[in-house]
Amino acid sequence: MLRVACLAFPLVAFALLGGCSDPVPPTPQGAFNIQFTDTGVDCPIASHRSEVGTISESKKTAVVIDGVESATVSCSVSGAGPFNVSAKIVLGSDGITLSIPAINAGATEMSPAAGSLSFFSDRTAGDAFSSSKCNFYFKEGTGEGVAGGKLWVSFVCPEVIESTNKCGISESHLILENCDL
Repeated sequence: MLRVACLAFPLVAFALLGGCSDPVPPTPQGAFNIQFTDTGVDCPIASHRSEVGTISESKKTAVVIDGVESATVSCSVSGAGPFNVSAKIVLGSDGITLSIPAINAGATEMSPAAGSLSFFSDRTAGDAFSSSKCNFYFKEGTGEGVAGGKLWVSFVCPEVIESTNKCGISESHLILENCDL
């Protein structure tokens, strides 16, 4: 009987160790709405709105979740202020990739954080329009903000370029949740 007890104790201890693993992190999710803008003769694409999920500067109605219904959401919102943000959201023929090297909770429309993005939609025939001169900011009195692993932000890109085509992105919005820290 003593031998059985001596063997059982290490097995029970070993089994309990298996229960101490870290929980699975939540799956990244996000949404965007882009107001693509025809800025004149150098922009051959009509103004249009592209949405993945449903958000505004003050309301989050629906987000897409990475791996659900063919959505891709990958993101990182790291640091403790300023935060470094990188993200990609794609669903069907609409997608955005962005980078904000440093954004603080105090970023405003008058004092925005600089960043870059690339955007494509069915209306751009899948061609990516990019800019390294986008302004990211938080609108007062809304749900927007930034913290480790999450971001809700407004932005504009006065000029986005694809080859020789020059268009713009008027005020648009993006939300990211459950991102890497």
